[in-house]
Amino acid sequence: MSFSGLFSIGLSGLSAFSTGLEAVSSNIANSQTTGYKRVRTDFADLIPSDAHALGQSVGAGVIGGGVAAVSRQLVGEQGAVTRTNNATDIAVSGDGFFVVSQAPAGNASFLFTRAGDFKADALGNLVNSAGFYLQGAGAGATGGLGSLQSLQTVNINRTPTGADPAALGALAGVEIDADGAVNATYANGETHTIFRIPLALFVNPEGLEDAERSAFRNTTLSGGARLAGAQTGSAGAIEGSALEISTVDIGQEFSTLISTQRAYSTASRVISTADELWRTLVRTAA
Repeated sequence: MSFSGLFSIGLSGLSAFSTGLEAVSSNIANSQTTGYKRVRTDFADLIPSDAHALGQSVGAGVIGGGVAAVSRQLVGEQGAVTRTNNATDIAVSGDGFFVVSQAPAGNASFLFTRAGDFKADALGNLVNSAGFYLQGAGAGATGGLGSLQSLQTVNINRTPTGADPAALGALAGVEIDADGAVNATYANGETHTIFRIPLALFVNPEGLEDAERSAFRNTTLSGGARLAGAQTGSAGAIEGSALEISTVDIGQEFSTLISTQRAYSTASRVISTADELWRTLVRTAA
């Protein structure tokens, strides 16, 4: 092993464990973020680039070339569901993601999230704390819900189809059922379903790409979104007056933080030792 090899291995360790520390820091910072999915860092041995050219294998005593780190967000993990006092807070119990848009209308791109802390804005549109607008289908839609482009922003002020606004009176309350039905109750006592909230399903949810603020976008790895009604097929149920909390376990993260810090310090010590050996060799040669 050359001195350059020692330095290279030490530097790879610093880089890899920095990645691990970054992931742990992000997890701890988002331990109270609704719908957040924790990030896990996996480490892998690096094989010297010339090992195969020399007809060698790792099992034949070849010294590795260092370590590499790959962090990925565990999108498919189910977080615990906690109850709230807000009727428009919703959580998914099972598979599926809420479809959200970055604007209430227009050609804004669609994203997917499990963060269901939705509240009505001044116009009645349901928007979460990240600023994303909940997308839903018309009240008559069931089962297969068509394409993403057929969805519209859920607005609790929408007048039910065929109803007389004057006869209904003011909106008295809203409830969201397990099948995604958004039911509005009015001053005259009538209750009408005004929207249905679909869930987006993916062939490979782990292939989703982190977008921003606990939202994801689909990729070639995840496949395209397939819309389904809650509790139909493999789609989970929607719980009203509830939120899915972060999947971060603070105790586990601090344990990982301590072990990763130690590994980082050890990698830095490898570089220091290599530097001391090099200086000793130079002095001896002189």
